[in-house]
Amino acid sequence: MTEYDRDWFLGTDTDHDWQLSIMKEKPFLFSLGRDKGKGTYTSRVLTKQEIMAPVGRLNGECVRGQWASLALELLYFTNDDEERYSIQAHPTLLRNLTIQAADPPLGYPVYSSGAVSVPLVVPPL
Repeated sequence: MTEYDRDWFLGTDTDHDWQLSIMKEKPFLFSLGRDKGKGTYTSRVLTKQEIMAPVGRLNGECVRGQWASLALELLYFTNDDEERYSIQAHPTLLRNLTIQAADPPLGYPVYSSGAVSVPLVVPPL
């Protein structure tokens, strides 16, 4: 029983103790849930484990060179073909990621909200 108390969390994933168990890095999380619409019960088991995640760094000049090539292709050569070379994958240069990271209108925005309304009249105090 002490192993279960030490290594396991048993409860719902909406419980505050679920978050605390994640912060405490408990190796096993087990949750139960109920879908009232379907009338079914669900369960989930999460196991903490190490994952190899390769990390790399791109040369800044390489990235700026790709962005310059993209600007030349889109703005001056007016190439709007969806299969253009500048968006083709290149595993060493991570071309898809670097092209998408270019500032709009050439790349894609990191975050796009809808229309935002900002009141210009300040109410009196």
